[in-house]
This record gives sequence, C-alpha cells and structure tokens, in this order.
Amino acid sequence: MTISNFSTTASNNTTINGVSIAEGMSPSDVNNALREYSKDLRTVWNDKEWFLLGSGDQTVTYTRASSTSVTINADVSSTYHVGRRVKVVGTATGTKYGKIATSSYSSPNTTVTFTFDSGSINSGDTTVSVFVGSVFNNPSVPVIDTDAMTEDSAILPPSQQSVKAFVTSGTVTMTNKTLTSPTLTSPVLNTSLSGTAFKDEDDMSSDSATAVASQQSIKAYVDSQVTAQDLDFAGDSGTGAVDLDSQTFTIASGEGIDTSASNQTLTISGEDATTSNKGIASFHSDNFAVSSGAVTIKDGGVANAELANSSITVTDGSNSTATALGGTITYAAGEGLDVAESSGTITYSGEDATTSNKGVASFSSSNFDVSSGAVSIKTAGVGNTAVATGIAATKIADGSITNAEFQYIGGLTSDAQTQLDAKLVKASNLSDVASASTSRTNLGLGSIATQNSASVSITGGSITGLSTPSNNSDAVNKSYVDDAVAGLRTRTIAECASTANVNISNGLEAGDSIDGVTLVAGDRVLLKDQSTATENGLYLAVSSGAASRDPEHNTIAELSGGMVVVNQGSANDNKIFLCTTDSDGSLGSTNITYTQVTPSNTGTVTSIGVTQSGSEFTISGTPVTSAGNITIDVNRISATKIGANTNISDTEYGYLNGVTSNIQTQLDNSASLGDAISFAVALGS
Repeated sequence: MTISNFSTTASNNTTINGVSIAEGMSPSDVNNALREYSKDLRTVWNDKEWFLLGSGDQTVTYTRASSTSVTINADVSSTYHVGRRVKVVGTATGTKYGKIATSSYSSPNTTVTFTFDSGSINSGDTTVSVFVGSVFNNPSVPVIDTDAMTEDSAILPPSQQSVKAFVTSGTVTMTNKTLTSPTLTSPVLNTSLSGTAFKDEDDMSSDSATAVASQQSIKAYVDSQVTAQDLDFAGDSGTGAVDLDSQTFTIASGEGIDTSASNQTLTISGEDATTSNKGIASFHSDNFAVSSGAVTIKDGGVANAELANSSITVTDGSNSTATALGGTITYAAGEGLDVAESSGTITYSGEDATTSNKGVASFSSSNFDVSSGAVSIKTAGVGNTAVATGIAATKIADGSITNAEFQYIGGLTSDAQTQLDAKLVKASNLSDVASASTSRTNLGLGSIATQNSASVSITGGSITGLSTPSNNSDAVNKSYVDDAVAGLRTRTIAECASTANVNISNGLEAGDSIDGVTLVAGDRVLLKDQSTATENGLYLAVSSGAASRDPEHNTIAELSGGMVVVNQGSANDNKIFLCTTDSDGSLGSTNITYTQVTPSNTGTVTSIGVTQSGSEFTISGTPVTSAGNITIDVNRISATKIGANTNISDTEYGYLNGVTSNIQTQLDNSASLGDAISFAVALGS
C-alpha cells in the first residue's frame, strides 16, 4: 500500500499496510500503524519529483492499451490532464519520459495517451506504473522546447530557444498593441499596433496575455524558477543520483583502472596487469603475436615445462615409458604384424602365417569351411593320412565313426580299446598300485584311505549327503543340528532393562541410569516399555549420542521368540522376558512386545538360574509359585532321578515334556527352579 491508495474519505482509511486503524484498534497497533504511515511518507519523499496520484478513493491499475496509452480504472482525468509531464515504468518497458497528449473518462476507465520523448510501452508489460511530475519541484525536463509552441502547456514554460525561435520566425502581426518607448530595429509594424508591445519584467508580474516578454526578462524569470536538476546514473550494478546544486559526481577507480582529474578533464587509464591484479597487459614477443589487437600464441611459444602434462605415456599394460612432447614414439611390429608409416598414418597389417610364425591365415577350401569368421572342418575334410594310427582310420575316412565315438574314446570296442586296456594296471586293492599315495591323491581320498575305519579324521574338508539320524551313533547333518538348537539361540543376557520410555537419541549414553544401573559404553540394554512400541528391542549403550540396536538382534526374526535374562536392576534384576512378536513382521513398522516369563499365567518368576556340568543340569534359586502344572512322562524319565539329583540321560532329557508323574511335587520339594524356564526352553519345552 502507498499514499496513492489512501482514500480522500477519512472513514474509509481503516488499514495501513495490513495494520488495523479502525475504531477500537488495539493499543499495540498504534505504533505499528505510525511506523507503516511513516514508511509510506518516506517512500514518497525519496522520489518527490514524481507521484503515483491514484484516485483518492480506490486502488488504481494502469493497464497497457497501446504502445502510447493506458487505461486507469477510475475518473482521474482532472489530475492526469493534458500537458502534464509523466514517467512511465514497466519491467519490459524500463523508464520512459513524456507528457500527456489526451486524457478522457468513459465509465469505468480514464484513457490517457502520451507523447514520449523517445521509445514506447513494451507489449511485454500488461500493466505499468504512471508517475506524474510534481508541480512543486522541477520535472526531469523543466521546459518545453518547441519552436512553434504548439503544446499550449498550462504547467511548463517554454525554453529560451523556443521563445526566441517563435518570436523571430516569420512575420508576427500585433493588433491593437500599445508600444511605449520601444527600441525597434528595422521593425515591420502593423499600423494598428498600439499599447505596450514589450514587457521587461524579471518576475513577469503583470502576467500579460498580449505583451511580448523581453529576452532578458524571460531569462531572468526562467533562471529564478529553474534549479539545477539531479544527474541520474547507473552502473553494471546499482544506480545513483547527484544533486547538481550541492553534490559532486565522483568517478571511482576499480581493479585495474586509475582515474585522475585536472581542471575540466577527467582521465581514465588502466593499471599494469600483475599476477594478483587485473589491468592492461602487454604480451611477450617470445610467446605471443599481436595483430590489430588480436592475440595469438606463436608457434613454439609454449614450452613443455609450461604444460600441465608435457609428455605422452606409452604402455603395454605392464610396462610404460614417458616420452616428452617433441620426442618420438616408435610403433614396433611384433610376431605376425607389420607396421608402416606414410603421411602421418600408421598402418598395421598382418604377416602371412607359417608353420614357424604366427600371422594372418586363410583356410584351404578342400579341408575347411569359413562362415562369419567361424572355421569348421568339412565333411571328409580330414584325409586318412592325417589321422594318427591309434584310431581306426577307415571309420574316419568312410564317415562311419560317430561323434560319440570321437568324444568318448574310452567306449571304443576296436583294437584301440584293447590297447588301452593293456596299458592299465588292474588291481583289486589300492596297495597293488605302484604309487598308492599318488593314487589316493588322484582319487581325492587323502589320508582317509589309510585311517582305521573306527576313527576317521578329516582336516580341511567336509562330509556331505548325510540323512536325518535314526540311531544314537549316527552322524548328523547341519540342518538337524540347526533345528535341535533353534531354541538355544534365544537366550540372551542384558545388563539391565527399562521400566519406562527411554529417549534413544540421548538416554543410552555412558553414565546414564536405567533401573538404577549406571551404563557403560557397550552394555546391552533391553527396552520393553517404549511409548512407540516399534522402538522396543535390544540396544547397546554408547559413549555419547544416539544408541543403535544390538547388531546381533537387529531384525524381527532375531528378536522374535528371544528370551532375555536381565543381569542387574532395582526392579528387573534376574528377571526373564520373552519377545512375543511374530517373526514375519518388519522392523520399524511392527510393534515389538516383551512379556515377563512365569511358570503360570499369573505367577511371578524371580532369581531363577540353571547351571550345567556335563549332561547334568542343576536348578537353583527362588521357587516358582504357580497355579499351573508341569507334566513329565514317567515312562521317559524316572522321577527318582530328578529327586535324587541323579544324572539323566540325553534320551531322557529329550522326553522331559512327556513326564506325567508327581514330578512337580518332587521339583518343588527338592530343587529350586533358578533357571527352570531356560532349562525347559533349552530342552525343547
């Protein structure tokens, strides 16, 4: 908003640049409104020579109608009147000066036509800004300089030159004019002229419509009315203005440019160019040639030392040699290749192939077919004399030998087979062979061939193809072992566990406390109480910053079904928590949940643990209070073995789930279930 948009109706002015000044305005808006009003006043003052008048009652738009006219959406014909100086500004138009030639209103628009000093309104501007010259300050062009004085301006005076030209041109007839003591040199007067013909008034106070002003009075009057104008200037960047009455226009030197002034002469000269300063340079005759200001590099003007890369490297992939520019690179021929040079062209050609030299070969049409560079032996292309005597040549000659016979010579039943059989050493035992060690190696047996069958050692190898074992003494394959220990992988030790939400970005740093445990960098921490359940899981404490998941437990599959034993803590010491999230979820989007492991749906497990010695497990700790049952198949494990702490066999362990005797009572009475749950999981329960 500018002052041009203010209304001449006071009550209509309710806002200033978005700040309410309506009745009941808030006290805080008073100073804001004053500041906006002061800004608008200053904006006008900065360009006091030119004004956007507007209409006084609405915001107006100056719409391009033609290259010399605009329409204004209000009746502003009285202020945008004929003869007034204007400044038209547009993005594509730039700034154009002129005067109003015509101005007329036809609802709802005023159409204003201009006569520009030069140029026009560019078609690229849909709208422009139209400023009018101040009647209080001198416009950009303070006078009208037309010898015929046809503008009939009510605002701007004529120039001295135009007055002189107008008065002195042609014949001027003065009718009913009175001349009092005039001095006329060779005048041609109308006899009816009377009165005062000339007035010599420096202030032109009489404002006569009939008398002619003297040259002196016109000059004096114009000098008194016209002050020095501003000199506007623009550079590659930025613009400025100089008040010719009080300011000095200074031309400053920049990099590489010197300026000096003496009397009425301003001299601009270039500084010498240096490696650190732009300036005017001359070019050394050793390196450059200059003709008509055009600089060229002379032949040989650039030495190798002045080049970033002054040599060419020649290499065969393993060895390389650098040759300076101006040196010679020799293209040598190798076996089967000839090299020739002519007029700057290197030509490689192949030598003829011989029995002693590689080269370019052609193939006899009697023996070979060649198609698209592929060479094949023609049918019957190999004569009998070309075949070794170890194969029945007649079969090759007459074509009766098959491809299979060629490829699988071991299957021949001809004399060749007999000869091959005669060359073989047949033995029923490896020891009958001349070199048993070499034979073992060739057969891939290694040392296994010499070992006792009851104890075989394999170093650096593997046994494959094992089936699922059925007897206790059977060897097992990896798949069977992986399935057997699937439950064991889930037992994990954590130093401590959360009791509430933890900020992962800075809450797992060394020195922080989780459940009364002071963290050390590298401690494994179980987070089970996060506000965002997708964040739950196992993390490693860090020295500082954000913690990351334990790399051994950073997938849903690794977390799912995992049993975590907590090592320390005020609330969670020695407690066990089970991850109940399904393994088919996605980390970051699937909620991860942990449940404290108990021997019943409602019981509480504390201080449980199990130790192993050989095949014996010792259960210790606080007993489990449970409303549930543990069943043991008495046909698989003797209950007395557990009660008497007797070693239970591996087979019996394997059927622990099947016990149906009073094992629960015996367990409660004779053993503390310190690690009963881990024990049960390890045994597959």
